Amino acid sequence: MKTIATFLESVAARLLPALAAGCLAACDEATTLRRDEPPGETLRSILHLKSLCPADGSVAIAQEITIRGTVTANDRYGEFDREIVVEDRSGAIRIAVDHAPLSDLFPFGCIVTVQCNGLALGTYGGRVVLGAEPDARCGATRIPASEIERRIRCEGQGETLQPQQPDFDAVTAAQIDTYVRFDGVRFAETGTWCDFDPATQRPVTTEREIVDAAGRKFRVRTLGTCVYAAEPVPSGTGSLYGIVDCFDGRYSLRVTAYRALFPTAAAPPTAYPSTAEY
Repeated sequence: MKTIATFLESVAARLLPALAAGCLAACDEATTLRRDEPPGETLRSILHLKSLCPADGSVAIAQEITIRGTVTANDRYGEFDREIVVEDRSGAIRIAVDHAPLSDLFPFGCIVTVQCNGLALGTYGGRVVLGAEPDARCGATRIPASEIERRIRCEGQGETLQPQQPDFDAVTAAQIDTYVRFDGVRFAETGTWCDFDPATQRPVTTEREIVDAAGRKFRVRTLGTCVYAAEPVPSGTGSLYGIVDCFDGRYSLRVTAYRALFPTAAAPPTAYPSTAEY
């Protein structure tokens, strides 16, 4: 009996540490799954996603690809019509969605996860857009409203995304659609953010120029749909926050969330078409 007991104790002494190590490894693996690596999904950077798009064309996404990032622009003030801009550490991309208001679903600063398989990438003026099926004219069509729920998931507010602060002459293609801030700038001329169509008296998409302390200039592009289109541009010197736009190699700034921090800036306008706060 003593021999059998001794044998069993010897076996247990060898097996229990191995079993314990296995359990600890399994527990460790289960508890260290990162939030950006959900089971069953393939998370990729926005830079990787954009690299799949041909330089002058479009492509349907047939791979299981998920991107995750922070919303840096939407249609809250009419600045981005049926579009949101999403940015991660690698870069940013415009997403075309056939729905308004998008700001109610995807407020500024929220974290979104986008399931890309079955969507398409297209180029428009040299800028990559994520949307629905490819389109020869505009690169990619808008994602139908009926597809939003299963394609784009809002995961709540994230940490405040700090904008890059490049000099005007340091903006490159790598910064297209990224969130930036220009400090110590002034508008080169007075007037409203947008010009008006003489026939309809409606605001039209307009470019104005800003000047920095070194005398360098940069364009600011404002859509006619913007709710502050008829307001005067700020006077004096201040800061502008926005998204780097590009068309055929010409860079411009698209102000986002009406972030024009000037001593003379008007009070934020009523949000359009929603009045919900971020």
